[in-house]
Amino acid sequence: MTRQVLQILLVFGLFLLLARCAQQVPLSGGKKDETPPKIIESIPARNSTDFKAESITLKFDEFVQVKDLSNQLIVTPRLKTAPDISADGKKILVKFKKEELVPNTTYRIYFGKAIADMSESNSIPDFEYVFSTGSYLDTLEMKGEVTDAFNNKPVPDVLIALYFREKANDSLPYKTEPDYITRSAGNGTFLLKNLPYKTFSVYAFTDKNKNSLYDGEAERIAFLGPELNLLSDSAIRLKLFQEESSKSFIKKTTTPYYGFAQVILNKKARTALLPLKPTHAADISETFPGKEKDTVSFYYRNVNDTLNLVLHNLNNDKRDTLRLTVPKNNPGKRRLKKYTLNTIGNKLPLNDKLRFTFLNWMDTSRSDLSKIQFSSKEDSAIGKVPVKGRWLSITSFEIANQLKEGVNYTLKIDTSAFFDLKQIPNDSGSVNFMTQTKMEFGKLTLKVLFSKKQNYIIQLINQRDEVEKENHMSFSLSSSNSATIEFTDISPGIYFAKVIFDDNKNKKWDSGNILLKQQPEKVIINSKQLKILSDWEIEEEILIKE
Repeated sequence: MTRQVLQILLVFGLFLLLARCAQQVPLSGGKKDETPPKIIESIPARNSTDFKAESITLKFDEFVQVKDLSNQLIVTPRLKTAPDISADGKKILVKFKKEELVPNTTYRIYFGKAIADMSESNSIPDFEYVFSTGSYLDTLEMKGEVTDAFNNKPVPDVLIALYFREKANDSLPYKTEPDYITRSAGNGTFLLKNLPYKTFSVYAFTDKNKNSLYDGEAERIAFLGPELNLLSDSAIRLKLFQEESSKSFIKKTTTPYYGFAQVILNKKARTALLPLKPTHAADISETFPGKEKDTVSFYYRNVNDTLNLVLHNLNNDKRDTLRLTVPKNNPGKRRLKKYTLNTIGNKLPLNDKLRFTFLNWMDTSRSDLSKIQFSSKEDSAIGKVPVKGRWLSITSFEIANQLKEGVNYTLKIDTSAFFDLKQIPNDSGSVNFMTQTKMEFGKLTLKVLFSKKQNYIIQLINQRDEVEKENHMSFSLSSSNSATIEFTDISPGIYFAKVIFDDNKNKKWDSGNILLKQQPEKVIINSKQLKILSDWEIEEEILIKE
């Protein structure tokens, strides 16, 4: 190889080497910054006394920002004018009207998570600045927990409100903004710091619209019965409840299809539904008349265009006149709306008769039960027995035939077994179901020792807080404080014993009332799990303390 060729190869190799070195390679990123800013100086210093400044400067070790101040910032005691807070490089500036500061008062500016760095938005948790316009700092604390009065579960994001005693009046939470506030955490707990040696009225409410006022039945509320005379650090419990509306009114009406309508009330009431003209009484049929309910459902017939009614609220003897525009009764749609059976899943509940529920006003004078037939491999005799039954109402038909426990059945319904008022027949169909047996259920014998003789409601609730069984207890002066309660035919699962102190003996839980200073009825849910098994009986003892 000639010297000239070697020189060319050498130059070419050097060129390749330089080309590789010139390639851009992305720099590897370092560990993500997760450290919040650190405070390095406060002017005036935190926890200052004899405070006379008009502004506060907070200096940090990096560039900072403020975010979500409307939800994070809490200033106590409250100022008439909210402070002006802004970020400036590595500083947070707080400006307020000096003339609004009350002498000899400790102020706490709680930023929550509002202060964060600029690069990664790492927030300083629970940052606060405290100062006093007097010669000392108030140091008392009040902690506590907010729970739902009905199920004892913690309630987050509830406004805790303290008012100076001298402001106390019947409309206090409705019209007066509190002096000290905080909000309950995710577990329902709260903490108020730097409180003075004073007496307070204490409330808590959900404050949905963030106006720091209680807006009546639209929000839930709790209150501390006696005033709180704060002489030392204190711990309290607040039971949140929804006040029952003092007014009863109709919220709306619905007419989903011809022949059926509903009147929806703002709260439960016993009602009587009547046509405006008494001669039309036979054309209106209310479901569950006389029972307390918040939705009045009814069927109607022989009505064109407009339905004129009177709803009589039996609780307050109030009458409302209703004018409902009804849907068109389209004669072209000649089909009966689909009926339902009282099976759950594919099972007929224990001790229940099989029932049809129709969505139309039915012709109860015309039924052809020969077009209904049972069949079963396990109960061959059922197919040989004619089907019998009766109308329970204009929409409900009950089969009277005796069915065996734990047996699979097929029910076949031919067309024209039932007819509505327009003589439209049912469609044919069939359904498979199984009857339940006693062996599928368990039994619980509950021995309860009460600390007080009064009326109680004892409920067995599942893990979804649904009531499975309920019993009522009352004690005479001469009786013992213990009682034995038997709950039978319980579906297998995990349950808890819930005890309601039925103070007014009306056999239901009653909420509280702010103006009457009435607390909701007490509820105790025993923490012990009650495991119910099929075909099994258990006994448990619980103690109910006041």
